[in-house]
Amino acid sequence: MPRVLVIDDAEYARDILKKILVSGGYLIAGEAGDGEAGVTEFSRTNPDIVIIDMIMPKMNGIEAIKAIKKIKPDAKIIVISADGQAAHIEEAVKAGALSYINKPYQWSVVLNELAQLTGGPEKP
Repeated sequence: MPRVLVIDDAEYARDILKKILVSGGYLIAGEAGDGEAGVTEFSRTNPDIVIIDMIMPKMNGIEAIKAIKKIKPDAKIIVISADGQAAHIEEAVKAGALSYINKPYQWSVVLNELAQLTGGPEKP
């Protein structure tokens, strides 16, 4: 089963994402409440995929994506954020995010995106 790291400064957002992931058959590798802690947690857990917010304290999503990509250039990263400005989406993709989902989102959208990037909850 693919392991997912959730990085978001809002605890309720992390809780909702974790429920979505578990309901879809994914394992929670870890979670973090800011970008800096997220990079540390990425190094510690080596997840299959990262779900990250854009606007966070200590280190924003773009900075965290760049730091994660330095650790593991092929890291799979999905941004889920309410900051849907076109320039920020482009910057996230340029930094290495594979996908960008705007908040609020539907559970099915998150699970479909994860399935496309990981091949689904069950590893072939």
